[in-house]
Order: sequence, then C-alpha cells, then structure tokens
Amino acid sequence: MIRFNTLVPTDFPPHPASRSANGTLPIDGYRYCEPLRLASAFGWHVHLPMDLWLHWDGAETEWSIDEGQTWYPLVAGIQYPGFAKALDHFAPEDCRGYAPPFLAKGADHAVMQVWTGVLARTDPGMHLLVRGPSNLSWRTDYSVMEGVVAADRWFGPLFTNIRLRKTNSPIVLRRYEPLLQVQPIPASLLTQTGDCTVSDGPEGMDNADWRAFRDTVVKRVTGRKRLGEYATDRRRETKAG
Repeated sequence: MIRFNTLVPTDFPPHPASRSANGTLPIDGYRYCEPLRLASAFGWHVHLPMDLWLHWDGAETEWSIDEGQTWYPLVAGIQYPGFAKALDHFAPEDCRGYAPPFLAKGADHAVMQVWTGVLARTDPGMHLLVRGPSNLSWRTDYSVMEGVVAADRWFGPLFTNIRLRKTNSPIVLRRYEPLLQVQPIPASLLTQTGDCTVSDGPEGMDNADWRAFRDTVVKRVTGRKRLGEYATDRRRETKAG
C-alpha cells in the first residue's frame, strides 16, 4: 500500500503505529476501548532522523542540533548535515543540487516546515492523511498541522508544518518520538462531499434506527453486559472476516 524511502540515515525508520499509542494509553482504555486502540494503530509513525531544538521569540526563530549548545538564526532553509553532498553523489546529473531542506520558515513566522528525511509513495488511488500521532498529542509547545498528500502521483518529501506555541523557551523535537502519523485514505473519498443526511430530534428516528439503538444501548444497559464487550465483539468479527 505504501513505500517509504529514508534518504537521511535514521535509527527510527517509519513503522506501523501501535495500538497502545507507544505504551501511553491508560490500561483500561487499551483493554476495553477498541475505538481508541484502532485509532492509535491506524497508519504509520514517522520520526525525525535527528533531534531538533527551536527557540521562538514570537517573531524570529533560532535552531540548534547540538542539544542547544549552539544556536543559529533561521533565515533561509537549512539542510541535514552532509545530506546535500550525499544525495548529489548518488543522484543522476539532472537531479543534483535539489536536496530538499530540513527546516524552513513559512510566511507566518509561527509556522515551520519540517522534512522527516523520508519520501513516500502509495498505490494508485490512495492518498495520505498526514497528521500528528493519534492519542499522543500531549505537546503544548507546538502542534502538527494536518494535510492530505496525493502520494500515488506525487513522489516527494514527506513534509509537515508545525505551529510553534511557546515563546522564549526551547522547543525540542526528539528523534525517538514520532513526529507524524500517516494514514491511507481512498482518493475517491475526497470528492464525495455532500453525501450526508441529518435527522432532527428523536422524531427523526425510523424503526430501523430504534432497533439498532435497542441492540447497542438498551440491551447493554438492561442486560448488564460485561466490560469491554464492544472490543471483544469487534475483535471476534475481525478474526472471522
């Protein structure tokens, strides 16, 4: 379904996201809440190949890749150390000199464009939703902006935009923490807008709706079903399918 090319050496290549959100889900949520588990595991985690430190004063940004020992102003796009030379060494002649930048500043000075060092390509008809890691959105110093990439025909760098939210204090992006979760979606879904109906109030429920409500709500309450029954049923259906 998807092919990743890690152009920059990394200890953390793209990998399937975990049902436990890397061990951070509450134990009851992991055991009994199947929607939580499935959302956490849907797609792949993508990391940065190296640690990145940012310092933003509300207008200008400085960056560091040596644990904050040395800071440089972010004026133009910067490259991963040694990457441009390495790429040119292997690239055909007409592809030399086109190394994607590691970090670049957007028109909005609070927004940074960050490249993961990865290229991605999907099967025909599949696009990629690029977002922050599901159920790992604990960071308050920056947020990942979501986007959809037509990766079936656009074989390019897997970038993201992050919005800085903390000033005058270092913002640290660690390579061992996933920066992104990429999730495959059929391209056809992006053009199916308007296929939605809304019923108003309980009077809008028909007999089929009430039967479904009775099965999923009433019987579970009156029958005192066991904890996590939905998760058990979903797992049984998955194995049977």
